[in-house]
Amino acid sequence: MLGHSVVELAEYEKRTVALSGADASAIQQAAGNRLSVGVSSKEGHYELTATQHVGAIVTGNVSVAIRPKVPLHNLFLLLGVKPPEFDETLFGFDQDADLLSVMAAVFTTAVDRATARGVHRGYRPTEERLGSPRGRIDLVRQVRRPALVSPMACRFDEYTADHFPNRALVAALDRLGRVPGLDVGLRIGLNRLAPRFTEVARVVVDPAAVDRWTPSRVDAHYEVAMRLAGLILRNLTLTHRAAATAAASFTVDMNDLFEAFVADRLSKHLRHLLVVTEPKVPLATTSGQTMRPDLVFRQADQNLYVGDTKYKMSTGPARLRDYYQLLAYATAMNLHEGVLIYAQDPDDPAAGSGSHVHSIAVRNSGKVIHTYRLPLSGSNTSVESALKNLADWIDLRPDSSVIESVSRTLDRGWGGSTTSDVREERMVQ
Repeated sequence: MLGHSVVELAEYEKRTVALSGADASAIQQAAGNRLSVGVSSKEGHYELTATQHVGAIVTGNVSVAIRPKVPLHNLFLLLGVKPPEFDETLFGFDQDADLLSVMAAVFTTAVDRATARGVHRGYRPTEERLGSPRGRIDLVRQVRRPALVSPMACRFDEYTADHFPNRALVAALDRLGRVPGLDVGLRIGLNRLAPRFTEVARVVVDPAAVDRWTPSRVDAHYEVAMRLAGLILRNLTLTHRAAATAAASFTVDMNDLFEAFVADRLSKHLRHLLVVTEPKVPLATTSGQTMRPDLVFRQADQNLYVGDTKYKMSTGPARLRDYYQLLAYATAMNLHEGVLIYAQDPDDPAAGSGSHVHSIAVRNSGKVIHTYRLPLSGSNTSVESALKNLADWIDLRPDSSVIESVSRTLDRGWGGSTTSDVREERMVQ
């Protein structure tokens, strides 16, 4: 949807493309470490290598669209936005649309719907010197200038459209409006909203403050728009170079996103266990070295289970180094078992069979390591259901009888046989 040359990549994909040196340099500067730009052996070409970041890098002449492996509607679910009316049919976008264009369209529609009956007005704390008293007299400021009887220093709550939620929406709209090469139709949609916010000051808004904002009964209709505004302010970066055109990048880290999404949903769905994210776990008895597993499940301050999330498309067992990592966690925490949570490869033959768990018993350790493949390719409802099933499965794990039963089952047939050894998984990268 961007109005110039577009190079398309999937996560972790590497492509050799024809680029000028200036365009390659502009892409590298805008992308930073989110995209690797290397010189190719072919003259006039460069090698672009995507990482775990998806989104769009936009320069004056060329844009790079890095597409997620999960459907776009589920990517928004992972981002914490689940507006059912925002589907790809409504916007005319398909799975090949770049994330920046889709985000601009979704945000424009969200703001339009939130302010269709007028922008929300609220109370903003204000300090001002006035000819007549209003609200409370600010005695501290007043005594600093005792000879100045009027105007008086006053503190009051101003009922205005110029308050935090509208300032956040305006900041996000303005930033999107400065993206070079944005589709004309999207830019028109952004400009059409500007007159609604004429009373609102243009100020710098901290994305963390947007995250902390919680809707009340009177401004609940702003919730989706505010969530999207926070994502835009945090992830959309604009760069300006001397004697060069502007550039922009909007990318999200799928590793961090998947980890946060799984932790959030498990915290809501687990009935008996408390989820603790990335606690410090001592590795040795004498040194200060520590480890940080992604997920630790506790009950009454006792660690009962450990897990690690891996945003990698899985078809069965885990990768060897991931087994090593989880085994270290389970050993250091003296736990019988743990789980590696992967994203399920949509091409996995077992994807629709309901079979999501692969388990191994580690020799001479008494440890059981599970790989749980989480489906992310269905509808929002099916993904939420899959998270609920994962939570129900984890709720059963700390039961000692279950652990002993699984261990006995998996230990059958070991007896020196190599068929049950830990195997390297074929990963879809």
